[in-house]
Amino acid sequence: MERNTFEMYWSYYLSIEKMMKITSQYVCPSELNKNAYSDEFMKIILLSCSEIDSILKVICRENNVLLEDRKYNMSIYAKTLSSQKDIKDMAYSPQCATSSANKGIICFPFKDLDDKKLHAGLTWWRDYQKLKHNRLNNAELGNLENAVYAITAHYILLRILMDMLPENSGREYVKEKYWSDYLVICI
Repeated sequence: MERNTFEMYWSYYLSIEKMMKITSQYVCPSELNKNAYSDEFMKIILLSCSEIDSILKVICRENNVLLEDRKYNMSIYAKTLSSQKDIKDMAYSPQCATSSANKGIICFPFKDLDDKKLHAGLTWWRDYQKLKHNRLNNAELGNLENAVYAITAHYILLRILMDMLPENSGREYVKEKYWSDYLVICI
C-alpha cells in the first residue's frame, strides 16, 4: 500500500473521529450512556463501518485473498484477520477505551470474531448492517456503544494498515505519530 493511499484513509478517519469527539459535548462517553441513540451516532456508525469495509478489502488484497466471483464479506475478512498472527494479535487485543470521568466504554471490537458465525460474530457489525438496510426501523441501534465499537475497529484496522506501508515510506514515523485524539489506547 502506498503512503498517499494510507493518508487518505487516515484523514477520513480523523474527520469521523472529530464528529465523535463533538458528541461528547452532549452525551458523556460512558457505560451509563451506552444505549443513548441519535442521528449523529448513526451517521458515525454508517461512515466508519463503510470505511472498515474498504480497509478490510485492502487488508485482504495485501494478504493475497483475491475473489473473482464472490464479493468480500465479514466472514472472509474474519478468516483473513484470523489467519495472520500479527494481525490477529492486534485485532483481538483490548486496545481502546473512551476517555471519561464516568466509567468509559472499554472496547474489544474483534474479541468475538468467528468466520463461521453470521456477521462473523460481531454484534456491532450486525447492528451496522441493520442500520444500513433499514435505518428507520432500527434507529435505536445508532447508539453510543455501537459508535464507539465502530470507530475503535476503524482505528485498529488503520493501525494494521500502518504495518503494511513500505519501510521506505515513513512507516515508523506514521506508527509513532498517528494516534487517536478520542480513544485512550490500552495496549
